[in-house]
Amino acid sequence: MRSRSLLIFLILFAGGGVFLQGQQGSRPTPHFYNVDTEQQVEGVIREILFEPRYEDRASFLILILEEKKSRDIFRAEISPAWFFDHDLHAGENVKIIGSVYANQDGVRFVIARELQSAGETFLLRDNRGFPTWRGGKMKRAGPRKGRGF
Repeated sequence: MRSRSLLIFLILFAGGGVFLQGQQGSRPTPHFYNVDTEQQVEGVIREILFEPRYEDRASFLILILEEKKSRDIFRAEISPAWFFDHDLHAGENVKIIGSVYANQDGVRFVIARELQSAGETFLLRDNRGFPTWRGGKMKRAGPRKGRGF
C-alpha cells in the first residue's frame, strides 16, 4: 500500500513538472541552426523586441515578421543586441535566410543567417550556421554587401 502511494505521488509530481514547464512559454526552448531547414522569408517587420534567448547571455534582437505571400508570422532571431548595429523599423521590408522551425504550439521561428534590409546584406552566420559574433564584442554585424533584393 505504501509503495502504491509513493508511485502515485511520483507520477503526479512528474506530471506537475511537465505542466509547469509548458506554462513557462515566454522563452522558447533553445534551438540550434540546422542547414537542412534553411529557407528564405521575405516580409514586413511588425515589431522589434529584445529578449533573452540563452541563459546568462545578452538579449537578442528579435523581429516579428509577417511574410508577404502567406501572411504567416515568424519570430526571427537575428543576433545579440550588441552585435547588430543597423537601424531597423516597424513597417520595413526585409528578407531573411535562415533555419526555420516551429515549436509545439505552432509558433514559427527563423534563426537568421543573412538579413537583407535597405539594399544592404548583413551576414550573421556562416554557411554552416556558426555565428559571426563569435569572438565577442569587438566584432560587429559581419561583412556587408551593397546588393539589393
